[in-house]
Amino acid sequence: MKLTRFFACLLAFGLFCLPVFGQILNADNLQNVKVDALSDEELKSYYQKAMASGLTQEQLLTLALGRGLPQEEADKLKARIAALEAGASPAGTSKNSAKSKGESNNRIVSDEPKAETVNLVKDPTIFGSELFSTASSGFESSAKIATPASYTLGPGDELLINVYGYSEQVYKLLVSNEGAVYIPNVGPIAVSGLTVGDAASKIKARLAATIYKAINSGQTKVQVVLSNIRSIQVTVIGQASRPGTYTVSSLTTLFNLLYECGGPSDMGSYRHLEVIRGGKLVRAVDLYAYLLRGDKTDNVLLQDQDVVRIPYYISRVKIEGEVKRPGKFEVKKGENFDQLLTYSGGFTDLAWRGSVKVTRIEDKGRVINDLAAGDFGGYIPKTGDTYLVTEGLMRYQNRVTIVGAVLRPGEFELSPGLTLKQLIEKAGGLKPDAFYERGIIDRLNDDRTPASVGFDAAQVVKGNGDFPLKAEDRVEVPSIYDLKDQANVQIEGEVRKPGRILYQDNITLKDLIVRAGGFTDLANKATIEINRRVKPDMKSIAPVQMERILIDLTAGLKPNESDLALKPFDHIVVRPMAGVAVSRSVYVEGEVLNTGKFVLSGPGDRISSIITRAGGFTSSADSSSISIKRFKSLGLSKEERQKTIERVLKVNRDSLATNPSLNEDYMKDVELLSVNVQKIKDSRGGNEDLILEDGDLISISRASSLVRVSGEVFYPTSLPYEANTDAKFYIKRSGYFTSTARRSKVFVIYPDGRAKAVKRFLWFKNYPEVTPRSEIFVPGKSVKANSITTAEWLAISTIAASLGGLIVGILNVAK
Repeated sequence: MKLTRFFACLLAFGLFCLPVFGQILNADNLQNVKVDALSDEELKSYYQKAMASGLTQEQLLTLALGRGLPQEEADKLKARIAALEAGASPAGTSKNSAKSKGESNNRIVSDEPKAETVNLVKDPTIFGSELFSTASSGFESSAKIATPASYTLGPGDELLINVYGYSEQVYKLLVSNEGAVYIPNVGPIAVSGLTVGDAASKIKARLAATIYKAINSGQTKVQVVLSNIRSIQVTVIGQASRPGTYTVSSLTTLFNLLYECGGPSDMGSYRHLEVIRGGKLVRAVDLYAYLLRGDKTDNVLLQDQDVVRIPYYISRVKIEGEVKRPGKFEVKKGENFDQLLTYSGGFTDLAWRGSVKVTRIEDKGRVINDLAAGDFGGYIPKTGDTYLVTEGLMRYQNRVTIVGAVLRPGEFELSPGLTLKQLIEKAGGLKPDAFYERGIIDRLNDDRTPASVGFDAAQVVKGNGDFPLKAEDRVEVPSIYDLKDQANVQIEGEVRKPGRILYQDNITLKDLIVRAGGFTDLANKATIEINRRVKPDMKSIAPVQMERILIDLTAGLKPNESDLALKPFDHIVVRPMAGVAVSRSVYVEGEVLNTGKFVLSGPGDRISSIITRAGGFTSSADSSSISIKRFKSLGLSKEERQKTIERVLKVNRDSLATNPSLNEDYMKDVELLSVNVQKIKDSRGGNEDLILEDGDLISISRASSLVRVSGEVFYPTSLPYEANTDAKFYIKRSGYFTSTARRSKVFVIYPDGRAKAVKRFLWFKNYPEVTPRSEIFVPGKSVKANSITTAEWLAISTIAASLGGLIVGILNVAK
C-alpha cells in the first residue's frame, strides 16, 4: 500500500516533469524519462511526501505506460521503490545516481531519511546553538572549494591528466581499490596515500621515462588535477541532534559534518568533542576556539570510517542581566569567572561592576552569594550556577540643578562647599525679569522624602543668607512673568489681521491698528470701540465690570492727542459702516443652461429670477420640481431633530438606522426645501417662489421615470413609473409588506423634499399618489425586548388552566 501511495504522489506532484539533465519533460510524453537520473534523495523525498490514494499500483503503472513511459524504465522504478521500502540502498543505482554524490563534493547523504530544511528545536540560550539552525550557515559545507594541498588520494578518487605541448593527450583515471591508476602503455602507478602534489610528480616521472620523452626537455608538459572525489563513511555518536552514519565526500571537514548532523543537542558538549580514527583519539575539539576567536585549527579533514563523538556536557552555568551576551555557557575545569565573563562578551555600559550575584545549588538547597569584583579571577564556577549582573544605580552623587530666571540654567557639579550664591554665579546670574523676593529649593531628606526650602534671592545675591547646597538639590528662581497673567490686547472686526498680541508698555490704539494691518475698506473709523476691564468696587451694589470707550479715528493714524494709550486686556472692536451689504450668492447645478455661482443682487431675489439668469431648463430637465438645500440650521441639535421626525412623521429610530436614504435626508446638517415649480410658473413672486438665502444650493435633476421602494418590503427596488397609480401599487410589485412592516405609516418622499403619508378613514386606507423620482418608504415596527407574543400568551393561559384544574382536584381529595 505504501508503494501505491508513493506512485499516487509522484503523479500528483508531477515527478515526471522534473528537470533531468537540464531538460524539462512534458508529463504527457514520458518517452525520454530516465529513472536512473533520479538520485536516491529525490526518491526518498517524494516517498516522504506520498499520501493516500484510491488507485492501485497496477492502475498507476498502466497510466504511466499509457503516457509513453518505456516498460524498461517502469520496471527500474518499481525495483528502486521496492528497495527503498525494504530500507536498503537500491542495488540498481546507476552511474549517474552515484555520480551525483561525487560531483556535489561535500554533499552528505545519511543512511536514514533526512527531513528537508528541518528547524531543530534547540535551546536558544545555549552559547553556539545558533550556528546549527537552518537560518545559519556557519558550518554548512560548500561545494565550491579548492582541493586542499594536503588531500590524500585513495580508492574512488578520479584524476584528470592533461598532456600538452609537443604531444597532446587527456587521461581520466580512477584510483582502483588497490590504490593505483592505470595508464595505457605505462602501466599501473600506485598513488593511494599520496598527496595530490606527490602523485602528480610520480605520474610525471613515469610518463617522462616511458612514452613522453619530451617532458624531460620541457617541450611537453603535464598537469594533474583531481577531477572527482571519492565518498567516505563517517559516524556521529553521542549527544548529537541527529546521530547516525553519513556518506560524505572525502573533502568533508569536522565542522561540515557537525552542521549536517545538527550539532550538539541540548545535553551535548561544545568543548569536549572527539575525532576517533582506527579506535584511537586523534583530535580533541573545543568549539569555543572557533566561536570566540574564529580559530579553525580543529576543523580537521575527515577520513573514511572516522567516528565523531559528542559527549554530555560536564559543567554548564548561566549568566544573565547586564552582559552583552547572556545565556548558558560551558566551562572547563579550572576556568574562573573572569573567563566566563569573557565568553559572555563582558559587562554592558549600564552594568554594576562592583559585584555579581551568584545562585548556587548546594546539598541542602540553594544559596546566594555576592561575588566582589576583586574575587572574579579566583572564583571557580560550578555546574548549575546562575550569575546575575544587575544594573548600576542611576542616581547622581554630585549633581545640583538650577532652573528659571537665570542666564544658563541646567545641571552643575556639586563641588565641596558649593553654596547657593556660587551656583547662581555659575549659572550666569539672575535675569532682569527674576522674581527677587523668593526662590524655592526642592531637596531630599536623608530618608529620601521630599522637602522644600525657600530663600530670598535678592539677599542671597548680596551675600546675605547664603547657605551650602546638597546633592540632588533643585533650585528654582521664578520669573515675574510666571507669577502673573500674560497680558495681551485683542482687536477684531474690520482690520486686515485681527487677533491677539502681547501687551507692551505705552502701546497705543493707533499702534495696535497698524500692527493689525490697518483698516479694511468697510471699517467705520468714527466709532472705534474699546472695552476695558474695571476693577470691581466691592462697596458698590452693582459693580461695573467693563468700561466702554468710543474713539474717532477719521482724521487718520498720525500721532496726536487722540492717540489713546492701551491697557492690558483691552478689547478693541472695529465695526463696519452702516448700510454696507456683504456679497451673497447661491449655487445652481444640474439641468439648466448655465450652472455655477450666482450673486444675489438684493435681499428679495427669488427662485424664478435665478432660474431665468441661469438660462432656463434644458430639454432633459425634470421641471416639475426643484430641490433646494439650505445650509442653515433651525437651532436644533441632531437629537432634537431626530425626536421631531419620530413625533411628526411617526418614524421610529430603527427605521432611521436601517434606511440610509431616509437617514441622509432627514438627519443631515442642511434643510431640504419643498418647491412646486408649476405654482412658481403660475404665480411669480408668490408663496412657492421662495426668497433665496446666502449659500443656497439649487438642484435641477434629470427627468427620470423610476420610483424607488425601500424599507420593510420583501424586494426593495426601483420600478418604472406608471401614471394614475398610488404607493400600494408599487409596494405590491416589490414583494408586498414584510411581517414587521407598519402599513399604516407608509409615506412617499417626493423629489422636491415633500413627504406625504397614508390617510385612514375607519378601516379604509388612502395611499398617497406617486410621481416620477419619488421614494416610497415602509417603516418597521419597534421590537420591544419584554413584549409577549400571542403564542406566548396562549401557552401561559394553557398552563394556568392546567394548574387551576390540578389545584381543584387536590382540594376535592382533601375533602
